[in-house]
Amino acid sequence: MNNTPDNLKDLAIEIREAFYTVSPFIEKHTAIVCPECKNLCCKDKHGRHDQDDIKFLTAINEAIPPDQSERDESGPCRYINVKGCSIERYLRPFRCTHFFCDPLLHSLENDNAKLYRAFVEYLQHLISIRQKLLDY
Repeated sequence: MNNTPDNLKDLAIEIREAFYTVSPFIEKHTAIVCPECKNLCCKDKHGRHDQDDIKFLTAINEAIPPDQSERDESGPCRYINVKGCSIERYLRPFRCTHFFCDPLLHSLENDNAKLYRAFVEYLQHLISIRQKLLDY
């Protein structure tokens, strides 16, 4: 593999595009499940960017969010507002996209089987591209 910055940036752009592909399906189901939910899943500990997130954001020339480690990890995520998350899915910490509570998983799985299969396949594709980026 060629470890040039251009290849890293190309992978990061491909990841961003993959997020654009999976996000509508996730957003459809969070709009169904989350308003009725009584649990706080969007905790600040999930809203913290780790080194892998920073590597991705740097590769696509996005600003690195400031460290807010003084915030209570069990409190609401710093990015949450009355309409849900205030930032685009590709800019969120990866664990936010990869976390599905049981009610959300149930909702996703009970959608049209063809749509659900396509979603799972593309999410797996996103994960494999991300792993390539992280292997740099």
